[in-house]
Amino acid sequence: MKHQFIEVIFSRINSYIIHPAICFLPLSRWRLFTSIAGCLFLSSCPALAVDFTKTIKPYFNYGVTADDNMLRIRDRFDPQNIENARIRDIISQGKLADISQRFTGGVLLEKEISRQRLTADLSWTYNKFERFHEINNDLKNFRGNWNWFLGNRLEGNMGASYVQSLMPFVFQPGIKTIRTEQTQFINAAWRFHPSWSLNGEYTRYDLNTDSSLQRLRFLSRTEDRFEAGIDYITSGKNTVGVLFRNILGDFTALVPLPDGSFADNGYDQKEVLTKILWAMSAKSRFFWTGGWVERKNKSFPERDFSGFNARLIYNWQPTDKIGLTINGWRQTTSPQNLTASFSLNTGVSVIPSWDITEKIRLEGEFSYETRKFNRFAIFTDPVLTLGRDNTFRNATLRLIYNPSLGLQLSTAIYHSDLRTDAPLGGFNANGVTANLQYVYGKR
Repeated sequence: MKHQFIEVIFSRINSYIIHPAICFLPLSRWRLFTSIAGCLFLSSCPALAVDFTKTIKPYFNYGVTADDNMLRIRDRFDPQNIENARIRDIISQGKLADISQRFTGGVLLEKEISRQRLTADLSWTYNKFERFHEINNDLKNFRGNWNWFLGNRLEGNMGASYVQSLMPFVFQPGIKTIRTEQTQFINAAWRFHPSWSLNGEYTRYDLNTDSSLQRLRFLSRTEDRFEAGIDYITSGKNTVGVLFRNILGDFTALVPLPDGSFADNGYDQKEVLTKILWAMSAKSRFFWTGGWVERKNKSFPERDFSGFNARLIYNWQPTDKIGLTINGWRQTTSPQNLTASFSLNTGVSVIPSWDITEKIRLEGEFSYETRKFNRFAIFTDPVLTLGRDNTFRNATLRLIYNPSLGLQLSTAIYHSDLRTDAPLGGFNANGVTANLQYVYGKR
C-alpha cells in the first residue's frame, strides 16, 4: 500500500456484483444507485424472508489519521502556487501536519440464485480535516459483480463500479481535485477441454475530474481494454497461458502547446504476455505475468515505448501463523492515473504477517520503487511537474484485532518519502492511523 494523505486501514472486502440488466446503462449517480438497489432488493426478497443478514450486511467504518505532511508538500514547493489564501498562509509558516477523520457507511449485498452469484457494495464516505478543512469532502462508491455460469464449461463475470475520490497529492501537492472513475467489464472462460481454457474480457474505463478546475480537465479520459488468451491447466490445477491485450486511450481535451497548436494525448498499447500460476508446494506458490509491450502515442512519437514488462508475486506460508508475500515488477504505468505521460516503474515489496493469536494479527508492508521518465523526451501535461528520476519508499507496520465476529480494530504507523530530480524536490511524511469497522451479520 502506498500511503496517501487520507490513508486508513480497512479489512479486505472482496467480490462485488451488479444485476446484468443494468450494468451498462448510462445512468446518473442517483438513478444508478436506486436502480441497482431496487433490482437486488427484488431478486433477494425470498431470502430476506428467511434471514435478512444472509443477503444484506450494513457496515460502518471510522478512521483517524495523523500525518506530519498531510498535503505532501515538496521540499522546494512555493506556497504561492496554492489558490486558497488560508492554506497558502499556513504552509508558508511551515505547518504541514494535520489530523483527518473518515466516516464511512455502507451496505454489502449477497445473493445466490442456483449457481449464479450476485454481490454489491454501496457506500458513502465523509472526510474531515482539522487544519486544512477546505479539503473536506464527501465521496461515493459502488462496486458490483455478477459471477455467472452457463452449463458446465462456460463461466465469467459481468460488473461495474462507480468511485468518487480525492486525487492523491503526490504529483499535485496542496491541490484539491475530485475524480470520478467508472468501470464496466465482462469476461468469460470456456473450458473446452479438461486441460485447456479460452479466456476473453472487455473493460471500459472512464476518468473525469472536477470540472471547476479548468486547468486539470486535460486529465479526463476513457480507455477500452480488450483481452484474449488461452491457458493450459495441469492435473495439479497449475496454469500456464498466453494473454493478448490491446488498450485504446482517448483523452477528452487536447493539450495546448507554446506554439499555439494542440496535442492529442491518446494512445494505442498492445501487449503479448505469458502467465504462470504455480503451486510449488503446499506452502508456497507464485504468479507470473510478463512479456512484450508496445505503446504508440497519437502525438509525439518521442514518448512511444517498446520493451519488456513483468510482474512476479510469490507467497510463502512456512507455518500456520507466519506468512510472507514478495512482489517484484518492471512496468510502464501512468503515475497515480494522473497523466498521459507513462513512466518505467521498477520495484519490489515485501509483506510479512504473523497471526499472534486467533484474534490478533501483525502485518508489515515495505516497498521500494523507481519511476523513470527519461525515455520520454517531451512532456505536454500542464500543472504536473514530473521529475525524470523518482524513487518512492514506503514502510508500514499494522496491528489488527478482531474481538468478535464482524468487529475489527486496527492501528498502523507508516513512513513515505520521495526522492526526485523534479524542480519542486521530494517529500517526507510520517503518520499513524487507527480504525474501527463493524459489519452486521458477518459470518
